[in-house]
Amino acid sequence: MNVIIEIIISVMVVISGLLSILSAVGVIRLPDVYTRTHAAGISNTFGVSLLLLATVGYFFHSGEGFNARVLLAILFIFLTTPVASHLINRAAYDTGVPLAIRIRDQLRSVKKADIKQRKNLIIRQEQIEKARQEKEALEDRLDWELREEQIDAYEEQEDAEREREEQTIEEQSDDSEHEIIEQDESEEEDQS
Repeated sequence: MNVIIEIIISVMVVISGLLSILSAVGVIRLPDVYTRTHAAGISNTFGVSLLLLATVGYFFHSGEGFNARVLLAILFIFLTTPVASHLINRAAYDTGVPLAIRIRDQLRSVKKADIKQRKNLIIRQEQIEKARQEKEALEDRLDWELREEQIDAYEEQEDAEREREEQTIEEQSDDSEHEIIEQDESEEEDQS
């Protein structure tokens, strides 16, 4: 039984090594980004996963126990590698990296319309932002002018009040001078 398990583990290590070599050859030899990421994603994912499974089997068989972290690493590789390959291919397609083989690209016409629509949307948003900034500048200028008018009106009102107060003070002083003069005259008349 031990020999069979060791043979299975050895076969898994050899297959994982062959898949990793196949992945490296594919990355070097394939003609464009899309096929290279496919080779790296598929072959390398299975190669590394088989190697990690062989590691789990070896340590479990040798009596050192079950290592759940290695199984979590396999799960992590199966989740992240296809997503990374897809995102690399999508980024390449979005930036216009050409395909190695001339094929009919059905997505390109949709993509062009989508790009045009996004461009128009961006231009519209820029126009709206510019109009908003101009409106804010105009409102600020109007607020400033209103504040200046209010300040001018307040200063005029203060000047008018000051003039009235001065006039009242002058009238009161004139009245008091007249009273004093009248009193002096009446005192002089009384004395004479």
